[in-house]
Parts: sequence; C-alpha cells; structure tokens
Amino acid sequence: MIKETLEKIGLTPGEAEVYEALVSLGQCTTGSITKKANIASSKVYEVLQRLTNKGLVSHIIKNNVKYFDATPPERLLDFLEDKKDELSNAQENIKKIIPAIRQQRESAKERNQVIVYTGIQGPKIVLKDTIESGKKGARLCGYGTDEDPYKDYLPKDIEQHFKDQVKHNIYWYLLFTKGNWRSPSPRAHIRYLPKGFSMPVRTMIYGDKVAIVDFNKPITTIIIEKKEIVQNYYKQFDFLWKIAKP
Repeated sequence: MIKETLEKIGLTPGEAEVYEALVSLGQCTTGSITKKANIASSKVYEVLQRLTNKGLVSHIIKNNVKYFDATPPERLLDFLEDKKDELSNAQENIKKIIPAIRQQRESAKERNQVIVYTGIQGPKIVLKDTIESGKKGARLCGYGTDEDPYKDYLPKDIEQHFKDQVKHNIYWYLLFTKGNWRSPSPRAHIRYLPKGFSMPVRTMIYGDKVAIVDFNKPITTIIIEKKEIVQNYYKQFDFLWKIAKP
C-alpha cells in the first residue's frame, strides 16, 4: 500500500522500497536497508542520495558510521508541493515555446494527418481538443453510443468538460440511436435516429478534425486531420440530422 502510493506520487520503485524500509526499520545502516529493501548494495547509496535530495531521508554519523532515517511523513506533502511548483513552472515554459513548435510543425513538408492513440490518454486529448475548437467558434458534432463510456472511464474529465461547455457557451449537436438515453451534457442539441443505425463507437467532428474513440480494450483513439475527410463527415452528419427526430 505504502510503496504503490509512493510510486504514484513520483518515486521510483527503488526509492519507494528504500523509503518504506526506513519507515519500518528506523535509524539504521545501509546493510540493514539492503536486506530489508532487497536492493543491491552498489545501488543503495545512489537511491539514498536521491531520497535525501527530495528531503525524504536524513542521516547522522555515530562512531564514524553513517545512519539513515526517513524524515517525518509530512515531508511527503512538501515533496508534492515542490513537484506542483516544478510542474507549474514547466507548464509556463511549455506555453512559451508552443507557438514556435506549432509554426515549425505547420511549415514541415509532410506530417501525419492521422494520429492513433492507444490507452486512456486518447479520449482525454479529444475532450480538451473539442473545447479548444469550440472556443474558436467551431461547430461540434457527434455520433453517440447508447452507453456513456466517458462517464465510466473518465468521470472527472467529462465533468470538467461539461463545466467548460457552460463557461465558454459551447454547444454539441449529437445523434443517438432511438432510445431513452439522454446525454448529461448541459449544452447538447440531441436528435435520434432509427434503431437500424448502428453506432458502436463515439465519433466527434470539430473544426478541422474527426475523432473516433473506441472504448473496447485496448482503448483506441483515431484523430483525422484532413480537410476533405472532415467536410464529408460534416455533410454526412447534416444529412442524418435532417432525418433524425428530436
């Protein structure tokens, strides 16, 4: 439990093992640590030094022997605060270079017009992508499934998405197969198609992109950025919207 949580906040497996060993052993030498943490003696000093730099380990010298101990557990919260500050600074630095990266990317002779993501990051990227397009005035359209995988897999992200819709007055136009399911989106115009129309995956059209999100494992997200394809998706959506019922 302790080790897994420590790894989640950014410690390496070796650091988590050594820290947990120190917590249970108290003040001790490297020999005791290597036995308890099952770590090579050649690595233990390196790991202890990293933990010391993070403020999670201290040491004293008695009779010319160095003894190590874990610092009070509250220091873990300080460690997280330090990480938050570092992340905030990193975000600001990234924001500064994004225009230059975008310019170089757009000037490249060739670049991918189709991007495929495997895993949960893909659906997250689509949520953020659609809000950014909506803020620029793009029309957001989608074919929905009669389940809500976003709510199951990404409840916090979809909740934030709904808040961003309200904040920026962004609306979705959504098509579902005929049924009683209702979108929880606070800004959604919804129509229903006959049951014969099968929609096994979420498809979203926004700005100059089309995103296809398949939540069947492995979760796969395909983002297409090609003007001709996107325009055809919009045309298809408009045709189905006309024959769909409220």
